[in-house]
Amino acid sequence: MRVCTGDEMRRLDALTIGKYGIPGENLMERAGRWVALIAGNILKENSGGNAVVISGKGNNGGDGFVAARYLKKLGYDVKVIVVGEPSSLKGDALLNFNRLSEAELGYEVFDGEIPFGDIYIDAILGTGISGAPRGNIAKAICALGEEAKKGIPIVSVDIPSGVNGNNGAVEGDSVFADATVTFGFPKIGQILYPGKSRVGELFIADIGIDKRAEAEVPITTEVATMPDIFGLLPQRPQDGHKGTFGKGLIIAGSAGMTGAAVLSGISFLRSGAGLCYAAIPRSLVDIVDGVATEVVVLTMPEVRKRRCHTVRALGELHKYAKTVNAIGIGPGIGRHRETAEMVRRFLVKIQTPIVIDADALNALVGCNDDVIPQITAPSVMTPHHGELARLLGTTTDNVAKNRFTNAKEWAKQLFTILVIKGNPTIVADETQVVWLNPTGNDGMATAGSGDVLTGLITGFIAQGLSPFDAARIGTYIHGLAGDIAAQNFTKRAMIAGDIADAIPDAISITEFEPILSSGKVPEFELDYNLIDLGAGMYRLVNNEE
Repeated sequence: MRVCTGDEMRRLDALTIGKYGIPGENLMERAGRWVALIAGNILKENSGGNAVVISGKGNNGGDGFVAARYLKKLGYDVKVIVVGEPSSLKGDALLNFNRLSEAELGYEVFDGEIPFGDIYIDAILGTGISGAPRGNIAKAICALGEEAKKGIPIVSVDIPSGVNGNNGAVEGDSVFADATVTFGFPKIGQILYPGKSRVGELFIADIGIDKRAEAEVPITTEVATMPDIFGLLPQRPQDGHKGTFGKGLIIAGSAGMTGAAVLSGISFLRSGAGLCYAAIPRSLVDIVDGVATEVVVLTMPEVRKRRCHTVRALGELHKYAKTVNAIGIGPGIGRHRETAEMVRRFLVKIQTPIVIDADALNALVGCNDDVIPQITAPSVMTPHHGELARLLGTTTDNVAKNRFTNAKEWAKQLFTILVIKGNPTIVADETQVVWLNPTGNDGMATAGSGDVLTGLITGFIAQGLSPFDAARIGTYIHGLAGDIAAQNFTKRAMIAGDIADAIPDAISITEFEPILSSGKVPEFELDYNLIDLGAGMYRLVNNEE
Protein backbone atom coordinates (compact mmCIF):
# COMPACT_ATOMS: atom_id res chain seq x y z
CA MET A 1 0.00 0.00 0.00
CA ARG A 2 1.16 3.47 -0.86
CA VAL A 3 2.58 5.59 1.99
CA CYS A 4 2.75 9.38 1.73
CA THR A 5 4.77 12.19 3.18
CA GLY A 6 2.73 15.13 4.39
CA ASP A 7 3.74 17.05 1.27
CA GLU A 8 2.64 14.23 -1.05
CA MET A 9 -0.73 14.00 0.69
CA ARG A 10 -1.24 17.76 0.44
CA ARG A 11 -0.51 17.58 -3.27
CA LEU A 12 -3.05 14.78 -3.70
CA ASP A 13 -5.62 16.89 -1.83
CA ALA A 14 -4.81 19.99 -3.89
CA LEU A 15 -5.12 18.15 -7.22
CA THR A 16 -8.36 16.49 -6.15
CA ILE A 17 -9.86 19.84 -5.15
CA GLY A 18 -8.27 22.29 -7.58
CA LYS A 19 -7.88 20.25 -10.78
CA TYR A 20 -10.57 17.62 -10.53
CA GLY A 21 -13.29 19.69 -8.92
CA ILE A 22 -14.11 17.80 -5.72
CA PRO A 23 -14.90 20.42 -3.04
CA GLY A 24 -12.62 20.44 -0.01
CA GLU A 25 -15.63 20.51 2.28
CA ASN A 26 -16.68 17.13 0.84
CA LEU A 27 -13.31 15.62 1.75
CA MET A 28 -13.53 17.11 5.25
CA GLU A 29 -17.08 15.83 5.69
CA ARG A 30 -16.03 12.29 4.84
CA ALA A 31 -12.94 12.51 7.05
CA GLY A 32 -14.88 13.63 10.09
CA ARG A 33 -17.55 11.02 9.51
CA TRP A 34 -14.94 8.22 9.55
CA VAL A 35 -13.48 9.57 12.79
CA ALA A 36 -16.93 9.55 14.36
CA LEU A 37 -17.52 5.98 13.16
CA ILE A 38 -14.37 4.67 14.86
CA ALA A 39 -14.93 6.74 18.01
CA GLY A 40 -18.55 5.61 18.16
CA ASN A 41 -17.52 1.97 17.89
CA ILE A 42 -15.11 2.41 20.79
CA LEU A 43 -17.74 4.16 22.89
CA LYS A 44 -20.20 1.38 22.15
CA GLU A 45 -17.69 -1.30 23.17
CA ASN A 46 -16.91 0.56 26.41
CA SER A 47 -20.53 1.54 27.14
CA GLY A 48 -19.50 5.18 27.25
CA GLY A 49 -21.72 8.15 26.51
CA ASN A 50 -19.46 11.25 26.57
CA ALA A 51 -17.15 12.39 23.78
CA VAL A 52 -14.79 15.36 23.98
CA VAL A 53 -13.43 16.76 20.73
CA ILE A 54 -10.30 18.91 21.08
CA SER A 55 -9.70 20.87 17.88
CA GLY A 56 -6.92 23.08 16.65
CA LYS A 57 -7.33 25.89 14.16
CA GLY A 58 -6.31 24.08 10.95
CA ASN A 59 -8.05 21.55 8.74
CA ASN A 60 -7.34 18.89 11.34
CA GLY A 61 -9.55 20.88 13.69
CA GLY A 62 -12.19 21.12 10.96
CA ASP A 63 -12.25 17.32 10.74
CA GLY A 64 -12.84 17.31 14.48
CA PHE A 65 -15.82 19.66 14.18
CA VAL A 66 -17.38 17.33 11.61
CA ALA A 67 -16.75 14.33 13.86
CA ALA A 68 -18.51 16.17 16.71
CA ARG A 69 -21.64 16.59 14.61
CA TYR A 70 -21.75 12.94 13.63
CA LEU A 71 -21.12 11.73 17.17
CA LYS A 72 -24.12 13.77 18.27
CA LYS A 73 -26.14 12.11 15.50
CA LEU A 74 -25.25 8.80 17.11
CA GLY A 75 -26.76 10.05 20.35
CA TYR A 76 -23.64 10.82 22.38
CA ASP A 77 -23.09 13.81 24.64
CA VAL A 78 -20.43 15.82 22.81
CA LYS A 79 -18.27 18.70 24.04
CA VAL A 80 -16.03 20.70 21.70
CA ILE A 81 -12.87 22.39 22.93
CA VAL A 82 -11.07 24.81 20.61
CA VAL A 83 -7.33 25.32 21.16
CA GLY A 84 -6.79 28.91 20.02
CA GLU A 85 -9.12 31.70 19.09
CA PRO A 86 -12.04 30.73 16.82
CA SER A 87 -11.47 34.00 14.99
CA SER A 88 -8.30 32.51 13.50
CA LEU A 89 -10.23 29.70 11.78
CA LYS A 90 -10.60 29.90 8.02
CA GLY A 91 -11.70 27.96 4.96
CA ASP A 92 -13.40 24.61 5.41
CA ALA A 93 -12.44 24.52 9.09
CA LEU A 94 -14.35 27.78 9.69
CA LEU A 95 -17.28 26.47 7.64
CA ASN A 96 -17.59 23.41 9.86
CA PHE A 97 -17.04 25.40 13.03
CA ASN A 98 -20.06 27.52 12.09
CA ARG A 99 -22.07 24.36 11.48
CA LEU A 100 -21.67 23.38 15.15
CA SER A 101 -24.42 25.79 16.13
CA GLU A 102 -26.68 24.36 13.44
CA ALA A 103 -26.24 20.99 15.14
CA GLU A 104 -26.98 22.61 18.52
CA LEU A 105 -23.40 22.08 19.66
CA GLY A 106 -21.57 24.67 21.68
CA TYR A 107 -17.84 25.03 22.26
CA GLU A 108 -15.32 26.19 24.83
CA VAL A 109 -11.93 27.75 24.31
CA PHE A 110 -9.16 25.69 25.92
CA ASP A 111 -8.14 27.23 29.23
CA GLY A 112 -5.61 24.67 30.42
CA GLU A 113 -8.07 21.95 31.42
CA ILE A 114 -10.28 19.53 29.53
CA PRO A 115 -13.65 18.19 30.73
CA PHE A 116 -14.44 14.58 31.57
CA GLY A 117 -14.99 12.25 28.64
CA ASP A 118 -15.39 8.57 27.93
CA ILE A 119 -13.35 9.20 24.79
CA TYR A 120 -11.23 12.06 23.49
CA ILE A 121 -10.85 13.07 19.85
CA ASP A 122 -7.41 14.56 19.21
CA ALA A 123 -7.87 17.01 16.33
CA ILE A 124 -5.22 19.50 17.44
CA LEU A 125 -2.36 19.14 14.96
CA GLY A 126 -2.09 17.47 11.58
CA THR A 127 0.70 15.98 9.50
CA GLY A 128 2.38 19.30 8.72
CA ILE A 129 3.97 19.84 12.12
CA SER A 130 7.70 20.52 12.39
CA GLY A 131 9.38 21.24 15.70
CA ALA A 132 7.99 20.92 19.18
CA PRO A 133 4.42 22.02 20.03
CA ARG A 134 4.33 25.23 22.08
CA GLY A 135 2.01 27.26 24.25
CA ASN A 136 -1.58 26.13 24.66
CA ILE A 137 -1.12 23.43 22.04
CA ALA A 138 1.54 21.75 24.17
CA LYS A 139 -0.64 22.18 27.26
CA ALA A 140 -3.61 20.56 25.51
CA ILE A 141 -1.45 17.62 24.44
CA CYS A 142 -0.21 17.21 28.01
CA ALA A 143 -3.78 17.35 29.31
CA LEU A 144 -4.71 14.53 26.95
CA GLY A 145 -1.73 12.61 28.24
CA GLU A 146 -3.08 12.83 31.78
CA GLU A 147 -6.42 11.43 30.64
CA ALA A 148 -4.66 8.62 28.79
CA LYS A 149 -2.96 7.62 32.04
CA LYS A 150 -6.44 7.05 33.47
CA GLY A 151 -7.21 4.62 30.66
CA ILE A 152 -9.51 6.95 28.71
CA PRO A 153 -9.22 6.07 24.99
CA ILE A 154 -7.97 8.66 22.51
CA VAL A 155 -8.70 8.72 18.79
CA SER A 156 -6.34 10.91 16.78
CA VAL A 157 -7.44 12.63 13.59
CA ASP A 158 -5.02 11.87 10.73
CA ILE A 159 -1.97 11.62 13.01
CA PRO A 160 -1.34 11.90 16.77
CA SER A 161 -0.66 15.55 17.57
CA GLY A 162 3.04 16.20 17.97
CA VAL A 163 4.19 13.51 15.50
CA ASN A 164 5.96 14.61 12.32
CA GLY A 165 4.11 13.02 9.41
CA ASN A 166 7.19 12.96 7.18
CA ASN A 167 9.58 11.03 9.40
CA GLY A 168 7.86 10.01 12.64
CA ALA A 169 9.97 12.42 14.70
CA VAL A 170 8.65 13.61 18.05
CA GLU A 171 10.47 16.74 19.16
CA GLY A 172 8.32 17.65 22.15
CA ASP A 173 5.03 16.55 23.70
CA SER A 174 2.84 14.20 21.69
CA VAL A 175 -0.41 12.32 21.98
CA PHE A 176 -0.37 8.55 22.52
CA ALA A 177 -3.49 7.43 20.67
CA ASP A 178 -5.39 4.18 21.01
CA ALA A 179 -6.52 4.56 17.41
CA THR A 180 -5.65 6.91 14.57
CA VAL A 181 -7.93 7.56 11.61
CA THR A 182 -5.81 8.75 8.71
CA PHE A 183 -7.10 9.89 5.34
CA GLY A 184 -6.37 8.63 1.85
CA PHE A 185 -3.14 6.80 2.62
CA PRO A 186 -0.98 6.09 5.65
CA LYS A 187 1.76 8.60 6.37
CA ILE A 188 5.42 7.73 6.70
CA GLY A 189 5.46 9.18 10.23
CA GLN A 190 2.89 6.56 11.25
CA ILE A 191 5.17 3.71 10.15
CA LEU A 192 8.55 4.98 11.38
CA TYR A 193 9.48 5.19 15.06
CA PRO A 194 9.00 6.92 17.39
CA GLY A 195 5.80 8.08 15.65
CA LYS A 196 4.53 4.55 15.19
CA SER A 197 4.50 3.99 18.95
CA ARG A 198 1.94 6.82 19.27
CA VAL A 199 -0.51 5.67 16.58
CA GLY A 200 -2.30 2.70 18.14
CA GLU A 201 -4.54 0.90 15.64
CA LEU A 202 -4.35 2.63 12.28
CA PHE A 203 -7.53 3.08 10.23
CA ILE A 204 -6.92 4.26 6.65
CA ALA A 205 -10.09 5.94 5.47
CA ASP A 206 -11.16 6.57 1.89
CA ILE A 207 -12.22 10.22 1.63
CA GLY A 208 -12.48 10.38 -2.16
CA ILE A 209 -8.99 11.30 -3.41
CA ASP A 210 -9.33 11.35 -7.19
CA LYS A 211 -7.67 8.43 -9.00
CA ARG A 212 -6.30 10.83 -11.60
CA ALA A 213 -4.58 12.78 -8.85
CA GLU A 214 -3.05 9.55 -7.57
CA ALA A 215 -1.63 8.88 -11.01
CA GLU A 216 0.00 12.32 -11.11
CA VAL A 217 1.84 11.98 -7.80
CA PRO A 218 4.54 9.28 -8.07
CA ILE A 219 4.61 6.56 -5.43
CA THR A 220 7.89 6.71 -3.50
CA THR A 221 7.17 4.44 -0.53
CA GLU A 222 4.95 1.47 0.25
CA VAL A 223 4.08 -0.39 3.42
CA ALA A 224 3.48 -4.13 3.34
CA THR A 225 -0.08 -5.26 3.95
CA MET A 226 -1.64 -8.68 4.24
CA PRO A 227 -3.23 -8.46 0.75
CA ASP A 228 0.20 -7.61 -0.70
CA ILE A 229 1.79 -10.64 0.92
CA PHE A 230 -1.08 -12.91 -0.09
CA GLY A 231 -0.44 -11.85 -3.68
CA LEU A 232 3.28 -12.68 -3.42
CA LEU A 233 2.95 -16.22 -2.06
CA PRO A 234 4.45 -18.71 -4.55
CA GLN A 235 1.99 -21.05 -6.24
CA ARG A 236 2.15 -24.71 -5.20
CA PRO A 237 1.07 -27.18 -7.90
CA GLN A 238 -0.50 -30.27 -6.40
CA ASP A 239 1.74 -32.57 -8.42
CA GLY A 240 4.94 -30.71 -7.44
CA HIS A 241 8.10 -32.32 -6.05
CA LYS A 242 11.26 -31.16 -4.27
CA GLY A 243 12.65 -29.68 -7.45
CA THR A 244 9.40 -27.89 -8.24
CA PHE A 245 9.55 -26.02 -4.95
CA GLY A 246 13.19 -25.09 -5.23
CA LYS A 247 16.59 -26.15 -3.98
CA GLY A 248 18.95 -24.03 -1.96
CA LEU A 249 22.49 -23.95 -0.59
CA ILE A 250 23.20 -22.38 2.80
CA ILE A 251 26.89 -21.72 3.51
CA ALA A 252 27.08 -21.30 7.26
CA GLY A 253 28.61 -22.25 10.56
CA SER A 254 31.92 -22.14 12.41
CA ALA A 255 33.12 -23.19 15.86
CA GLY A 256 30.54 -22.02 18.42
CA MET A 257 28.13 -20.86 15.68
CA THR A 258 26.45 -24.05 14.52
CA GLY A 259 23.09 -22.69 15.64
CA ALA A 260 23.19 -20.14 12.83
CA ALA A 261 23.44 -22.93 10.29
CA VAL A 262 20.56 -24.81 11.90
CA LEU A 263 18.26 -21.78 12.10
CA SER A 264 18.90 -20.63 8.53
CA GLY A 265 18.56 -24.14 7.09
CA ILE A 266 15.32 -24.96 8.91
CA SER A 267 13.86 -21.55 8.07
CA PHE A 268 14.70 -22.09 4.40
CA LEU A 269 12.58 -25.24 4.44
CA ARG A 270 9.82 -23.61 6.48
CA SER A 271 9.38 -21.08 3.66
CA GLY A 272 7.99 -23.90 1.51
CA ALA A 273 11.16 -24.67 -0.46
CA GLY A 274 11.84 -28.30 -1.36
CA LEU A 275 15.46 -29.13 -0.55
CA CYS A 276 18.19 -27.44 1.47
CA TYR A 277 21.88 -28.21 1.34
CA ALA A 278 23.93 -26.79 4.21
CA ALA A 279 27.68 -26.49 3.63
CA ILE A 280 29.33 -26.96 7.04
CA PRO A 281 33.01 -27.19 8.16
CA ARG A 282 33.99 -30.85 8.51
CA SER A 283 34.34 -31.09 12.29
CA LEU A 284 30.92 -29.46 12.88
CA VAL A 285 28.86 -31.66 10.56
CA ASP A 286 27.68 -34.08 13.25
CA ILE A 287 26.39 -31.23 15.41
CA VAL A 288 24.29 -29.69 12.63
CA ASP A 289 23.23 -33.06 11.24
CA GLY A 290 21.93 -34.13 14.64
CA VAL A 291 19.66 -31.10 15.03
CA ALA A 292 18.62 -30.07 11.51
CA THR A 293 17.59 -33.54 10.43
CA GLU A 294 15.64 -32.36 7.36
CA VAL A 295 18.64 -30.45 5.97
CA VAL A 296 21.14 -32.24 3.72
CA VAL A 297 24.48 -31.45 5.37
CA LEU A 298 27.54 -31.17 3.11
CA THR A 299 30.97 -31.79 4.62
CA MET A 300 33.37 -28.98 3.72
CA PRO A 301 37.13 -28.59 4.19
CA GLU A 302 38.01 -26.37 7.15
CA VAL A 303 40.80 -24.23 8.54
CA ARG A 304 42.69 -26.66 10.78
CA LYS A 305 42.06 -26.07 14.51
CA ARG A 306 39.88 -23.02 13.76
CA ARG A 307 36.94 -25.11 12.49
CA CYS A 308 35.74 -22.58 9.94
CA HIS A 309 35.32 -22.40 6.16
CA THR A 310 38.40 -22.29 3.94
CA VAL A 311 39.24 -21.36 0.35
CA ARG A 312 39.85 -25.06 -0.25
CA ALA A 313 36.07 -25.49 -0.20
CA LEU A 314 35.54 -23.35 -3.30
CA GLY A 315 35.52 -26.24 -5.74
CA GLU A 316 32.76 -28.10 -3.90
CA LEU A 317 30.80 -24.93 -3.25
CA HIS A 318 30.83 -23.91 -6.90
CA LYS A 319 29.72 -27.39 -7.90
CA TYR A 320 26.66 -27.27 -5.66
CA ALA A 321 25.95 -23.64 -6.52
CA LYS A 322 25.23 -24.71 -10.10
CA THR A 323 22.59 -27.24 -8.96
CA VAL A 324 20.43 -24.97 -6.78
CA ASN A 325 17.99 -22.10 -7.31
CA ALA A 326 19.21 -19.86 -4.49
CA ILE A 327 22.12 -19.47 -2.10
CA GLY A 328 22.44 -17.98 1.38
CA ILE A 329 25.90 -17.19 2.72
CA GLY A 330 27.16 -15.80 5.99
CA PRO A 331 25.24 -17.08 9.02
CA GLY A 332 27.77 -17.93 11.70
CA ILE A 333 30.77 -18.30 9.37
CA GLY A 334 33.05 -16.12 11.49
CA ARG A 335 35.73 -13.62 10.44
CA HIS A 336 38.84 -15.73 9.88
CA ARG A 337 40.88 -14.25 7.03
CA GLU A 338 40.68 -17.47 4.99
CA THR A 339 36.91 -17.62 5.41
CA ALA A 340 36.62 -13.99 4.27
CA GLU A 341 38.78 -14.76 1.25
CA MET A 342 36.57 -17.73 0.41
CA VAL A 343 33.49 -15.48 0.52
CA ARG A 344 35.00 -12.91 -1.81
CA ARG A 345 36.20 -15.45 -4.37
CA PHE A 346 32.90 -17.32 -4.26
CA LEU A 347 30.71 -14.26 -4.78
CA VAL A 348 32.45 -13.01 -7.92
CA LYS A 349 32.15 -16.38 -9.70
CA ILE A 350 28.51 -17.43 -9.19
CA GLN A 351 25.39 -16.52 -11.16
CA THR A 352 22.81 -18.08 -8.83
CA PRO A 353 20.74 -15.52 -6.84
CA ILE A 354 22.25 -15.10 -3.39
CA VAL A 355 21.43 -13.68 0.03
CA ILE A 356 24.51 -12.18 1.72
CA ASP A 357 24.31 -11.90 5.49
CA ALA A 358 26.30 -11.55 8.70
CA ASP A 359 30.04 -12.24 8.38
CA ALA A 360 29.76 -12.59 4.61
CA LEU A 361 28.93 -8.87 4.71
CA ASN A 362 31.90 -8.22 6.96
CA ALA A 363 34.09 -10.02 4.41
CA LEU A 364 33.11 -7.31 1.89
CA VAL A 365 34.12 -4.34 4.04
CA GLY A 366 36.57 -2.22 2.08
CA CYS A 367 35.67 -3.95 -1.19
CA ASN A 368 33.34 -1.30 -2.65
CA ASP A 369 35.68 -0.55 -5.56
CA ASP A 370 36.69 -4.07 -6.51
CA VAL A 371 34.80 -7.14 -5.26
CA ILE A 372 31.29 -5.71 -4.82
CA PRO A 373 31.00 -4.34 -8.40
CA GLN A 374 32.10 -7.78 -9.66
CA ILE A 375 29.19 -9.59 -7.98
CA THR A 376 26.98 -10.18 -11.01
CA ALA A 377 24.54 -12.64 -9.46
CA PRO A 378 21.24 -11.09 -8.33
CA SER A 379 21.79 -10.42 -4.64
CA VAL A 380 20.10 -9.42 -1.41
CA MET A 381 22.18 -7.97 1.42
CA THR A 382 20.65 -8.09 4.92
CA PRO A 383 22.76 -5.87 7.20
CA HIS A 384 21.94 -4.47 10.61
CA HIS A 385 23.03 -0.88 11.22
CA GLY A 386 26.57 -1.75 12.29
CA GLU A 387 27.22 -4.02 9.31
CA LEU A 388 25.83 -1.46 6.89
CA ALA A 389 27.94 1.30 8.44
CA ARG A 390 31.08 -0.79 7.93
CA LEU A 391 30.13 -1.53 4.31
CA LEU A 392 29.51 2.14 3.58
CA GLY A 393 32.50 3.42 5.56
CA THR A 394 30.35 5.59 7.79
CA THR A 395 29.02 5.57 11.35
CA THR A 396 26.24 3.54 12.85
CA ASP A 397 24.61 6.78 13.98
CA ASN A 398 24.57 8.07 10.40
CA VAL A 399 22.93 4.86 9.20
CA ALA A 400 20.31 5.04 11.94
CA LYS A 401 19.44 8.66 11.16
CA ASN A 402 19.30 8.29 7.37
CA ARG A 403 18.23 4.68 6.86
CA PHE A 404 14.93 5.67 5.28
CA THR A 405 15.95 8.67 3.18
CA ASN A 406 19.20 7.11 1.88
CA ALA A 407 18.12 3.48 1.48
CA LYS A 408 17.75 3.58 -2.32
CA GLU A 409 21.07 5.35 -2.79
CA TRP A 410 22.84 2.82 -0.57
CA ALA A 411 21.28 -0.06 -2.52
CA LYS A 412 22.59 1.50 -5.73
CA GLN A 413 26.02 1.99 -4.20
CA LEU A 414 26.19 -1.67 -3.16
CA PHE A 415 24.64 -3.08 -6.39
CA THR A 416 22.05 -5.06 -4.42
CA ILE A 417 18.58 -5.37 -2.98
CA LEU A 418 19.17 -3.89 0.47
CA VAL A 419 17.31 -5.16 3.53
CA ILE A 420 18.13 -2.80 6.41
CA LYS A 421 17.18 -4.61 9.58
CA GLY A 422 15.39 -2.66 12.29
CA ASN A 423 11.91 -1.63 13.26
CA PRO A 424 10.63 -1.18 10.67
CA THR A 425 12.85 -3.21 8.40
CA ILE A 426 13.39 -1.43 5.07
CA VAL A 427 13.68 -3.11 1.68
CA ALA A 428 15.25 -0.92 -1.00
CA ASP A 429 16.34 -1.27 -4.59
CA GLU A 430 17.70 1.31 -6.99
CA THR A 431 14.77 0.94 -9.39
CA GLN A 432 11.83 0.28 -7.06
CA VAL A 433 9.88 2.13 -4.39
CA VAL A 434 11.12 1.86 -0.82
CA TRP A 435 9.23 -0.87 1.03
CA LEU A 436 8.52 -0.61 4.77
CA ASN A 437 7.73 -3.75 6.74
CA PRO A 438 5.23 -3.16 9.59
CA THR A 439 5.57 -6.52 11.34
CA GLY A 440 8.02 -7.40 14.11
CA ASN A 441 8.91 -6.20 17.59
CA ASP A 442 11.81 -5.50 19.93
CA GLY A 443 11.84 -9.11 21.15
CA MET A 444 13.39 -10.01 17.81
CA ALA A 445 16.58 -8.19 18.80
CA THR A 446 18.05 -11.53 19.83
CA ALA A 447 20.94 -13.65 18.55
CA GLY A 448 19.94 -15.81 15.60
CA SER A 449 16.94 -13.77 14.48
CA GLY A 450 18.82 -12.63 11.37
CA ASP A 451 19.70 -16.22 10.50
CA VAL A 452 16.00 -17.04 10.37
CA LEU A 453 15.46 -14.11 8.00
CA THR A 454 18.30 -15.25 5.72
CA GLY A 455 16.77 -18.71 5.46
CA LEU A 456 13.32 -17.33 4.65
CA ILE A 457 14.46 -14.93 1.92
CA THR A 458 16.69 -17.58 0.35
CA GLY A 459 13.80 -20.05 0.45
CA PHE A 460 11.43 -17.69 -1.33
CA ILE A 461 14.00 -16.96 -4.03
CA ALA A 462 14.41 -20.72 -4.50
CA GLN A 463 10.65 -20.95 -5.09
CA GLY A 464 10.89 -18.59 -8.02
CA LEU A 465 10.30 -15.13 -6.56
CA SER A 466 12.50 -12.25 -7.64
CA PRO A 467 15.06 -11.21 -4.99
CA PHE A 468 13.06 -8.02 -4.32
CA ASP A 469 9.76 -9.87 -3.87
CA ALA A 470 11.47 -12.54 -1.78
CA ALA A 471 12.88 -9.83 0.47
CA ARG A 472 9.43 -8.27 0.82
CA ILE A 473 7.60 -11.46 1.75
CA GLY A 474 10.52 -12.81 3.79
CA THR A 475 10.74 -9.75 6.03
CA TYR A 476 6.97 -9.68 6.51
CA ILE A 477 6.64 -13.33 7.50
CA HIS A 478 9.78 -13.07 9.64
CA GLY A 479 8.27 -10.15 11.54
CA LEU A 480 4.86 -11.80 11.80
CA ALA A 481 6.49 -14.96 13.20
CA GLY A 482 8.25 -12.71 15.69
CA ASP A 483 4.93 -11.18 16.72
CA ILE A 484 3.45 -14.64 17.22
CA ALA A 485 6.49 -15.71 19.24
CA ALA A 486 6.12 -12.61 21.40
CA GLN A 487 2.51 -13.56 22.17
CA ASN A 488 3.59 -17.05 23.14
CA PHE A 489 6.77 -16.31 25.08
CA THR A 490 6.76 -12.48 25.66
CA LYS A 491 9.11 -10.07 23.91
CA ARG A 492 11.53 -10.25 26.80
CA ALA A 493 11.86 -14.04 26.90
CA MET A 494 11.55 -15.09 23.25
CA ILE A 495 14.56 -16.44 21.34
CA ALA A 496 15.34 -16.98 17.67
CA GLY A 497 14.20 -20.60 17.76
CA ASP A 498 10.77 -19.40 18.83
CA ILE A 499 10.63 -17.22 15.71
CA ALA A 500 11.57 -20.14 13.48
CA ASP A 501 8.97 -22.34 15.18
CA ALA A 502 6.28 -19.68 14.55
CA ILE A 503 6.90 -19.50 10.79
CA PRO A 504 4.17 -22.08 9.98
CA ASP A 505 1.58 -20.05 11.90
CA ALA A 506 2.72 -16.85 10.19
CA ILE A 507 2.46 -18.44 6.75
CA SER A 508 -0.93 -19.90 7.63
CA ILE A 509 -2.22 -16.40 8.39
CA THR A 510 -0.97 -15.03 5.07
CA GLU A 511 -2.35 -17.91 2.99
CA PHE A 512 -5.93 -16.67 3.25
CA GLU A 513 -7.37 -13.54 1.71
CA PRO A 514 -7.97 -10.87 4.37
CA ILE A 515 -11.36 -11.00 6.05
CA LEU A 516 -13.73 -8.30 4.87
CA SER A 517 -16.31 -7.11 7.38
CA SER A 518 -19.18 -4.79 6.54
CA GLY A 519 -21.30 -2.37 8.49
CA LYS A 520 -24.10 0.17 8.17
CA VAL A 521 -24.71 3.39 10.08
CA PRO A 522 -28.19 4.67 9.20
CA GLU A 523 -27.63 7.99 10.98
CA PHE A 524 -24.64 8.60 8.69
CA GLU A 525 -26.25 7.13 5.54
CA LEU A 526 -23.09 5.06 5.46
CA ASP A 527 -22.56 1.52 4.17
CA TYR A 528 -18.92 0.56 4.62
CA ASN A 529 -16.35 -2.24 4.44
CA LEU A 530 -13.52 -2.73 6.93
CA ILE A 531 -10.53 -4.62 5.49
CA ASP A 532 -7.93 -6.06 7.84
CA LEU A 533 -4.53 -5.18 6.37
CA GLY A 534 -2.57 -6.91 9.13
CA ALA A 535 -0.09 -5.46 11.63
CA GLY A 536 -2.77 -3.31 13.31
CA MET A 537 -3.82 -1.54 10.08
CA TYR A 538 -7.33 -1.43 8.61
CA ARG A 539 -8.78 0.01 5.44
CA LEU A 540 -12.16 1.80 5.58
CA VAL A 541 -14.07 1.98 2.30
CA ASN A 542 -17.46 3.54 1.68
CA ASN A 543 -19.57 1.25 -0.52
CA GLU A 544 -21.85 4.08 -1.62
CA GLU A 545 -19.22 6.41 -3.06
